[in-house]
Amino acid sequence: MQNWLKQITTGAMIGTTVLVTSACTMRLSESTFIASDEVPVAFTAEFTQQLQQAMPNHLITPLSLEASDHVKLNGFYIDNPNSLTTLVFYQGNGMKIEPHGLSVLTTLSTLNTDILVMDRRGLGASEGQPSINNIIADAQQQLDYLHQQYQPEKVILHGYSLGSFIAADLAKNNKIDALILHGSATNADDWVDEKTPWYMAPFMTLEMPEDFRKTDNKQVVAQYYQGPLLVIAAEEDEEVPPELSEKLFVASQSANKQLIMVPNVGHQGMLDDANTMSQYQTFITEL
Repeated sequence: MQNWLKQITTGAMIGTTVLVTSACTMRLSESTFIASDEVPVAFTAEFTQQLQQAMPNHLITPLSLEASDHVKLNGFYIDNPNSLTTLVFYQGNGMKIEPHGLSVLTTLSTLNTDILVMDRRGLGASEGQPSINNIIADAQQQLDYLHQQYQPEKVILHGYSLGSFIAADLAKNNKIDALILHGSATNADDWVDEKTPWYMAPFMTLEMPEDFRKTDNKQVVAQYYQGPLLVIAAEEDEEVPPELSEKLFVASQSANKQLIMVPNVGHQGMLDDANTMSQYQTFITEL
């Protein structure tokens, strides 16, 4: 998610995320909010080698899947030969496997699971134009492929930032063994409320597509998903205030839930904290 309300209040350029339609009305559209590239860029052999060198005990397999509308989506299956659990990682807005994924995938590999990660459509190595509906449909197809091709005993969905909305939506209708919401908001309306200064709230109206409001992490954990839940937040996150993660945790009806509040970091870097990864490891080991 982008810190666009801060840009508005400081008088800076609004950029591509929000279109100001009047003095007090703003419109949030899918085409401008969801980051995309003009053309896909294939993974380089050098990057694949870097992944393999960073995870020498894993087998790195490039994947190319065709979506229902014939768009080609690309990513990797990272196979830990000693694991029957797969962690599916959904990246944040604008985050590409190459070059952004090397560090986080290396860190996640220490959890000793298999990992499935795909560039979502319209970004990095994947084709197409993204929307809320089609990136969720793509993720469902990828999850189905995982079960058909690899038959994991356990599946963990890990969504970071915008990716948390994909992971949570899939958790509504799929049998999974754990849900990880990392740097996550509750829903679009709460996020706007948290980011809007009190003195601007009476004068501002936000218009957004209904699809944005239908992807509601708080509703998922409160009404649909009751399995194991791990919420990871950062005390100094200015993009997605940690109060939203606390609301998710409180709303969850799971009997097995945990909140990790990472000190001294912002929206990036939560998984670089050794204590966070230790707690993450314990959480999945006990599944």
